[in-house]
Amino acid sequence: MTNFFLVSPAFFVPRAASGFFSPAYAQDEPPPPAAEPSGVIPAPKIAMVDYQKILRESLAAQSLREQLDKVRRQERDKVAKLEDTLRDSRQEIDRQRTVLSPEAYEKKVLEWERTSGEHVRAVEKRKRALDITFERSLGKIQSVLVKVIREVSDEKEINLVFTRSQVLLVDPDMNITDDVMASLNKDLASVKLATIDSSGGKGGQPKK
Repeated sequence: MTNFFLVSPAFFVPRAASGFFSPAYAQDEPPPPAAEPSGVIPAPKIAMVDYQKILRESLAAQSLREQLDKVRRQERDKVAKLEDTLRDSRQEIDRQRTVLSPEAYEKKVLEWERTSGEHVRAVEKRKRALDITFERSLGKIQSVLVKVIREVSDEKEINLVFTRSQVLLVDPDMNITDDVMASLNKDLASVKLATIDSSGGKGGQPKK
């Protein structure tokens, strides 16, 4: 097995909205232990992986975004219906103003404002929970991706891998993105979006 290093300070980049990883939810599994140094510095054999392209175009990433888009559409529909209900209830309160005492009207307004505020907070909490859930699910892709990069590098006897964001110019023969993409698509064709836990924003663990 070739001992190689995956070098990228930007490998873990935020956030779900951009389709990348957050460090707190980057991996489902701990990284493999580093190999013991042999004391001999090997000649470098370098390769490059276009990490962002894999996140955009891999089958697993596309399946995850399709699920996320569906959930977001459902969330928008729910929010729109609840906002319509709140707007109608406020209009009804205003219509009753002439027949209510000032105290009764003020009480209804305060109650409506409390309900409306709870709605806004619940929507924001749900959004945060969805972001965290998406990041956790993306972490499944990253975990397998790191393993695939290691396997491809072993096969090609590569001992140093850079991400595309770190490289200004690169020889096309040093680009192993297509090989990594093909292996990832074979090993992980889809990732299930984890269950959203709005109570704590932790969500369930993603499944293959």
